[in-house]
Formats: sequence, structure tokens, C-alpha cells
Amino acid sequence: METDTTQMSEQLASIDRRLTVVEYEVAGLKRQVDTLTEAVAVLTTEVTVLSRTAATKEDIARIDATLAALQANCATKADLALLETRIMKWMITTLVGVAALNSTLVLVVVKLLQV
Repeated sequence: METDTTQMSEQLASIDRRLTVVEYEVAGLKRQVDTLTEAVAVLTTEVTVLSRTAATKEDIARIDATLAALQANCATKADLALLETRIMKWMITTLVGVAALNSTLVLVVVKLLQV
């Protein structure tokens, strides 16, 4: 019986040593999992930032294209000033032409009345 008790004690001691090694390895694995979890959290944050950066770059490119189209199709102050000058020249020329035509008609009427 003593031999059985000794064998059981040795088996329990062996199991205890193996259990201690397993507990130590599990603790190491827990530390590694925690480290990996932190790394995944950091990577997730970086991916989120990169996707926002890409979306922002696309928005900026779209805004630049819109502004370029507006600049190509819209009038500036200089364009409006040039147009105003052209209209004023046209109006003065027209007024001078109408005045000359009016003077000619008056002279024709006067000549016809003097006959």
C-alpha cells in the first residue's frame, strides 16, 4: 500500500509540475494576446485615418475640378470692365451715327421745303 501511495504522490507531483508549466505558458500566451490586441487596435486606427485621408483627398480633387470649371466659365471684374468699355464705345458710336442721320434728314427736309 505504501508503494501505491508513493506512486500516487509521484504522479501527483509530476502532474503538479506539468500543471505549473501549463499555467506559466498560458500566462505567456495571455500576454501575447494582449500585445496582439493592442497592435490590432493601433492598426485599425491607422486604417481609419488612411481611409479618411483618401476620402479627403478625393473631396479636395473634386473641389479643385469644380473651381477650375468655374474659373473657366465665370466672368471676372476685368472681363466686366472690358465689356462695359465696349458697350460704351458702341453706344457713343451709335449716338453719333443717329445724330448724323438725323442731321441729314433735317437737311433733306429743309431742302425739300425750300423748293
